[in-house]
Amino acid sequence: MTIQQTLPRSVPPPPPPAAPPPRQRSVLGRVVVFASSLALGVLGMVDLAGVSVRGSAYLAMVVAVVGAGLLTGAWYGRARWLIAVGAALTLLLLPAMGVERAGPAGSTTWRPTTIEQLVPDYRAGMGNAILDLSLVDFTGHDTTLRVQVSMGDLEVILPADVDAVVDADVSTGNAEVLGTAWGGLGQQPRTVTDTGGDGPGGGTLTLHARVGMGNLEVRR
Repeated sequence: MTIQQTLPRSVPPPPPPAAPPPRQRSVLGRVVVFASSLALGVLGMVDLAGVSVRGSAYLAMVVAVVGAGLLTGAWYGRARWLIAVGAALTLLLLPAMGVERAGPAGSTTWRPTTIEQLVPDYRAGMGNAILDLSLVDFTGHDTTLRVQVSMGDLEVILPADVDAVVDADVSTGNAEVLGTAWGGLGQQPRTVTDTGGDGPGGGTLTLHARVGMGNLEVRR
């Protein structure tokens, strides 16, 4: 009698699991960026219209928009990177408000006309400041001045003939110092030396100009 041996049939492997559908990118982050830009633009127009707007109000506006975006993200969309942005802006907002309480806000203009009227240190907290030295005669003098704006724009006007050594420090923003321009975030201090159109002579001015956040312009 012949015994037939039945071989087991090979079982095909199970099909691989279906790949999950691609995760759609959330538009929430772009919406928050657009809303922040729009809010800052409106606030800037209000400021230009003559209504006094503190510098901290701009930061506070962005913090508010980012906070609203995070609350929206709890139900719609995903933009976890907004947490880091909101935390960083809040850390900037707190010292900005402290500076506003500590120093003068708004527009400040210093316009000495003689060497005797100069003071060694000029400071402004928030807002725009102008140090106009164009009428001061530095001939025969070696003078050192410091001028600082914590947040805002600083403009320094020098006489045409003074030999100038400008130590410029702009932490965040743009600088244009006697024809040399730079800008960005976390900039290193720079020194610009200029003897004016008449060459050496006319006295010497060493100027230490610092802007924490904003713009610096030094010109003749």
